[in-house]
Amino acid sequence: MQAALPQPPAAEPLARLLLQWGVAPQPVAPVAERLGGWLGWAEAIGLSQLLATAPAATADAAARREARDWAAAALERVQADLLNAFDDALLAREAAEAAPEGVPLADLLAPLRLHHAQQQRGMAARIASLRERLRPRLAEASGPLARLAQLDAVLERAVAAHERERLAGLPALLTTRAEAHHAADPRRWRLRFWADLQRLLRAELDLRLQPVLGLIEALHDDTPR
Repeated sequence: MQAALPQPPAAEPLARLLLQWGVAPQPVAPVAERLGGWLGWAEAIGLSQLLATAPAATADAAARREARDWAAAALERVQADLLNAFDDALLAREAAEAAPEGVPLADLLAPLRLHHAQQQRGMAARIASLRERLRPRLAEASGPLARLAQLDAVLERAVAAHERERLAGLPALLTTRAEAHHAADPRRWRLRFWADLQRLLRAELDLRLQPVLGLIEALHDDTPR
């Protein structure tokens, strides 16, 4: 019996969360136009060659089943580890306490900003590793999936810089949220901010997992290949 497609942890889309926080959506160009701006000449040549080559007409049902099982377990492990790291027990306990008087906001915010930065690095590393280890398993399953794995490697390199740039503004947004909470309640602001931080981390995880979930979905696609 085929295993169910692994689902990401419940999280609101990052774009929706930012909109709720007053960040206006930016005009979005068509995908092809955006991709053309992100691809360097080497990636563009590699992508063109891949698209021009027909995939091998191979298929290994056993390898595909094994890849599904491996992907489900690996995804579940990565999600659990990252979610546990998000909810740091010490920071959560401190956030629930009244903020000490006379301590500058920047000093109180520093460990929370550091936590966010550490979690961003952790997400990037763990998900990139999972994505890299998943590709060879697709390649063993069938010719079309092997080409998909190659395309994913090209696109990951092409989009990496754009993704880093897109997420680089989130720490400043968190600082703005902290300042607003502090202004509203100088003693209890950290509890509200901690909730914001958890929401943001989950939304980031949801965004970063999309390529991996796309590869896993391809493994679960029963269309003959």
